[in-house]
Amino acid sequence: MFTEQQEKWLKRVDELFLRFGIKSITMDDVARELGISKKTLYQFVENKDDLVHKLLSRHIEQEKQTCTLLFANAANALEEMYIVIESDTQQLKQMKTNIIHDLQRYHPEAWEKVVEYQRGFLYTVVRNNLERGITEGIYRSDLDVDILTKLHISGSLQLFNPALFPQEEYKYEIVFRQYMLHYLYGIVSEKGMAMLKSKIHPSSVSL
Repeated sequence: MFTEQQEKWLKRVDELFLRFGIKSITMDDVARELGISKKTLYQFVENKDDLVHKLLSRHIEQEKQTCTLLFANAANALEEMYIVIESDTQQLKQMKTNIIHDLQRYHPEAWEKVVEYQRGFLYTVVRNNLERGITEGIYRSDLDVDILTKLHISGSLQLFNPALFPQEEYKYEIVFRQYMLHYLYGIVSEKGMAMLKSKIHPSSVSL
């Protein structure tokens, strides 16, 4: 989709946005960071909104590939969820807290791609994980997979709601981790509970 040079540019701009947020970075800042003229930059993107859109499309495709690769090596459904927790927690630690707000307010079409990703690919990932966990006996057998998947996806969208979690008071990685643990405690079976506790407190639980 992008040339090798364009991939390098996008990676550097991605790092720039993660450090400082989206709104505060101008196209002049981007050109300066990349060491190119604005004319060259505008041969690659139409405007800042197009740049954000390209960055987000690239990020989503990378997330899909990474998720598929990591899950292929997971021993069970609970291990899949812990891979998500650890991976996303690290990403959230590196992310400027207002970046989600910037996307929602100033780049709504780009944010809609995030929503589409969550309702499409992520829905399938969560549903498959629930079905795997039930089959493995790690999750409760009485779960309504479709309803629970949609509740989980819709709930995750609220984690970045500044009205609920003002960025001055909350760290996204902590909110996310608490949300995921709350979710897991609600779906695990007795067998899964022992496994979950061993993950959280490995020194105090023996399997």
